[in-house]
Amino acid sequence: MSKELSKKSEETALAAPMDEMFGGKVQMPVDATLPTIKILRESPMFELPGGEVVKDITGHILYWHNANQYYNTAFGEDQGPPTCTSSDGVMPDGGEQKQAQACRGCSMNQYKSAGDGKGKACQNQIRMYLLLDGEVIPCQLRAAPSSLGRKDSLMTFLVSAANIASKAGIGTNYQPIKVKLSLHKKDFVSGFSASVIDVAPVRVLTMAVAEDAAHVKKLAALYRDFMANYMSKIKDNLAGEHQVKEGDDCPI
Repeated sequence: MSKELSKKSEETALAAPMDEMFGGKVQMPVDATLPTIKILRESPMFELPGGEVVKDITGHILYWHNANQYYNTAFGEDQGPPTCTSSDGVMPDGGEQKQAQACRGCSMNQYKSAGDGKGKACQNQIRMYLLLDGEVIPCQLRAAPSSLGRKDSLMTFLVSAANIASKAGIGTNYQPIKVKLSLHKKDFVSGFSASVIDVAPVRVLTMAVAEDAAHVKKLAALYRDFMANYMSKIKDNLAGEHQVKEGDDCPI
């Protein structure tokens, strides 16, 4: 065994009893916003919360949901929070500024309602909460409309994830599926270009392997903590976000 691997094994062996001494639970402030991974539009790269720019990321999707945001200002203009939001992509979250009773029939959620006369004025998204390899706190990642086509990699994975898990013998939960997320650039007839998310399964964790089983338990604990402490904040977070700036993920 190399010196580097031997040192890593020693550090791992010491970490478990140390965690037990202090409770073993990662502590996250209840009112804090999760770290955010940005998608750069002009170059197909991810910007990690610490500022590092990388081509791809690997980890596990703890949770995901649809989300809609409508701003009555043009893209690139930062003039306040959204006019209307939906934290499930089905019904507006309420308030005096909601544009319709349901998102599907909303005039702002139809093609050709955007300022360019082609896209939607309402920004349809998917929000993902990821535990990246080597991290202990999940990050959030916004998948803009450019990645939400029915045949795009992200949508294909989300539709098939339960089948992938089932065939691997771990039920229908997608969280134990390790995935690799990368990006490719796509040009649109509107003149915009955007970085589109590609998702590929790397492997499925199995409870038959001790190291995998320990990681599954960690993922499950984080998932429970997320559902207990963060779910209630999603609506408020969506309602308080200012519009993305030029250079960040594009709302096409």
